[in-house]
Amino acid sequence: MVVYFDGDELAALNEKVRQSALSRESFIRASVSGQTVLAVPPVDVPKLVYEVRRVGITLNQLLALANARGLLDVPQLRKALEANRDMEKLIVSAYTARAG
Repeated sequence: MVVYFDGDELAALNEKVRQSALSRESFIRASVSGQTVLAVPPVDVPKLVYEVRRVGITLNQLLALANARGLLDVPQLRKALEANRDMEKLIVSAYTARAG
């Protein structure tokens, strides 16, 4: 099957395909099947995810020390670690829920 687009339609399609980082065929298949196709996240998002994970690892290490030595407020630290993990999941899900 061949589908024809006028110049403006093709330009709009090509721009959406470029933003999604999918092939044109994958983009069209995903769109036609009702999947939500999101733009690729900016380069800063992977760095943000890395930093959130790094902070989470540090919090986890502090929690282990706090449990072993009784030095810190463990419930408050555990709450901070859970908040950090929730933020990481939110960031990751927001930028990996795209088709393709």
